[in-house]
Amino acid sequence: MKFRLLVLFIAVILSSCKEELKSDTQVFQTSDLNNANTVLLEAVMEDAFTPPVASRMYAYAHLAHYITIQSLRKDSLNLITNKINGLEQFKISESKNLNPELSALLAFSNVGKKLIYSEHFFENLNDSLITKATQLGLTKTVIKNSENYAANISAQLSDWIDKDMYTETRTFSRFTSTKKPENWRETPPDYTTGLEPHWDNIRTMVIDSANVFKYKPLPKYSTDEDSDFYKMVYQVYEAVNNKTEDTEKTAWFWDCNPIMTVHTGHMVTTIHKFTPPGHWLNIVNQVSTKEYSDYYTTTKAYTLTSMAMFDAIIAAWHVKYRTDLVRPVTYIQENIDAEWTPVLQTPPFPEYTSGHSATSASAAEVLSSIYGENYAFTDNTQLRFGLEDRTFNSFREAANQVNMSRFYGGIHYIQGVEEGARQGREIANTILKKLR
Repeated sequence: MKFRLLVLFIAVILSSCKEELKSDTQVFQTSDLNNANTVLLEAVMEDAFTPPVASRMYAYAHLAHYITIQSLRKDSLNLITNKINGLEQFKISESKNLNPELSALLAFSNVGKKLIYSEHFFENLNDSLITKATQLGLTKTVIKNSENYAANISAQLSDWIDKDMYTETRTFSRFTSTKKPENWRETPPDYTTGLEPHWDNIRTMVIDSANVFKYKPLPKYSTDEDSDFYKMVYQVYEAVNNKTEDTEKTAWFWDCNPIMTVHTGHMVTTIHKFTPPGHWLNIVNQVSTKEYSDYYTTTKAYTLTSMAMFDAIIAAWHVKYRTDLVRPVTYIQENIDAEWTPVLQTPPFPEYTSGHSATSASAAEVLSSIYGENYAFTDNTQLRFGLEDRTFNSFREAANQVNMSRFYGGIHYIQGVEEGARQGREIANTILKKLR
């Protein structure tokens, strides 16, 4: 009996001597950040946002996370608010007795909820973060302080986001095709009006403006079989007619059409997939998991990649509606083969330059700067959509395959994908240089 009382007494003493968990203990890990990114990707896919709009959501949510964690763990990441357009005077509030990672993840969730329709994705994320924080030993005071700090960051960012011209562009006039043979016209099967014709009005993140890229002039429009324009189009025609199992699989792997429609008689079914920038953020998830990347390297990868893709899309859309180039399907059906159809569904906006190429090249440059130029990885993003995984020797190899996928798919000319890729590379390198 005495022995049992002694054991109980010692246990009580040890319990009373146990130190309370420090507020800044890193209890949230890379897996938690990856989970938050997955919630964002799923929410965007659920609501079927277009690639330009999706890129805005990805960039802002990850920026909120980056700013918060950098402000609380200053040695972990470089300050970048002073390099972002309109955020030069961003104010950081006083921080005391809070958890940095929890605050950052909550800021991510707050901004994600602001931008999405299906708010329950982020309400559930918030609840899960608070529950996990409690289970991991953070006190109610620390959790509340973390919430307040995240709310302050989110409120400032919300004001900044509201000034990016997105709301205003919702009220601008729709794009009306000229009906001229050299210009873009609505394409089958949906004949949808031009998507986001005013996207180059959106405030860029780091680059000076939407028109920083000097693109290569296009061949003069012609239906003459000996002309450079006809030859450029005929390359696409031949690529689709001579498609192989490999080229077709390549096209579908990088399709990334968030609103693909399937027409069966009078019935139209919509299939939702990750957008092009969403696909690349899922690659970040896979690579950071494979490498056991620390929390801050992963934060950097997500944020810089999403910002580069956001700016690359703005720049690509600027060129698209300035050149207003006809898509292969329109030219081919009118001048070469009326029964021809591409492998992939043609997206509803002008051809030049390729937005997917610009997006992918920008992502590849950023990720190469973080994980290495010859970093080999396997991408299983498309397994859920019934496609195989693919292995690449580098991020740039994957981006180059994106270029060919658009060509193999019959929706882009070679010049369109090559110039789109050059555009993405230049923009990413400009951003990396400025942020250094």
